[in-house]
Amino acid sequence: MREFAAAEKIDRLDRALSLWRAPKSPWLARLAERHGGFSPEVVSLGVTRGLEGWTRDSLERLHERELDRPCWVPAETAVWLAGSVPTATFAALLLPLLAGSAVLAKPSSADPVTPELFTDSLAEAGLAGAVRICGEDEALREADCVVAYGNDATIEAVRRRAPARVFVGYGHKLSLAAIGPEVSVEQAARDLALDLALWDGRGCLSPAYALVLDEPAGRAESLAGALAQSLEHTQEVLPRGALAPAEELEIRERRSFAALRPDGLLFMSGNSTAWTVAYDPSGPLPSPGALRFARVVGVRNLAELAERCRELQPTLSSIGHCGWGEREAEIATIAASSGASRVCALGRMQLPPIDWNHDGMSPLRPMLRFTDIEGSESKAR
Repeated sequence: MREFAAAEKIDRLDRALSLWRAPKSPWLARLAERHGGFSPEVVSLGVTRGLEGWTRDSLERLHERELDRPCWVPAETAVWLAGSVPTATFAALLLPLLAGSAVLAKPSSADPVTPELFTDSLAEAGLAGAVRICGEDEALREADCVVAYGNDATIEAVRRRAPARVFVGYGHKLSLAAIGPEVSVEQAARDLALDLALWDGRGCLSPAYALVLDEPAGRAESLAGALAQSLEHTQEVLPRGALAPAEELEIRERRSFAALRPDGLLFMSGNSTAWTVAYDPSGPLPSPGALRFARVVGVRNLAELAERCRELQPTLSSIGHCGWGEREAEIATIAASSGASRVCALGRMQLPPIDWNHDGMSPLRPMLRFTDIEGSESKAR
């Protein structure tokens, strides 16, 4: 990749992102048409909302914050992509470029389209050659740094094969919603439905559980019913993408198990697996929800909420919250003590800023190696 001064590099990265943020963007239209894993409506809204804060200013602040002293920057970084969420792919490819490294991208089998189109948009913005799509052997052989995304088994397998000087792995994570009493169940249900619908409940930022303070008693059950209504409406405007046969079977099996709980409730889309809400009033956490299968669990107080969050260590990524009022700061404390790396408003779980600390790691520094400067020669004598 041609060497650019930081300001010029940031300008070209912002230019590429602007191609996707533009009204009626042809790049976004191509992705929505070709992606296949999600409906065009989900792709269009997810990318449009997801890139809102990824601006020149945010890139400049991140660059200034992370590269604040002399450091080694890998000449080439292999990015081992996983999953099918386009904005996650954008970030994975953009961050090494912002640090000053060229990228060798190994696409996910679930989504070969996004890295191809994003690479082409970089070329149109003046960064031709900044990202090269290649196979896994080439990526691992040539890279100075490897950044891998995937489940824990994949991360460990890539780590064992990677001869690179630096390895950064992002493994399995899940997220949850924490809903307090100071919001209407209808508003909370609408915000939660959006977080569940964007990217169809795939990825580490999708709420695997909705923990609801049951105050007054019956509130958690009411929210489950309101969520079912919101998901039914959301399916009309943000239809779920097609599932693999194994995924269809998984949802039907989860529905069957949930229906056996004598103290639970089950709400389902008619004649399809488009959405499901399973309400569990108490007891151990059930298996996590996915693919627009919502797990609503009642909790009696903040102490029980904290205990449920601690049960999810070390896999907890983000907590989306609403309805806590003056107790909102306690949610952040619970998140930190549970190892979560992000707390945000419900309805924004799928919209992380470009500079968020993914898995608790700063965005650029894990790829770099810093040099400490200890005083001067004159002071050493």
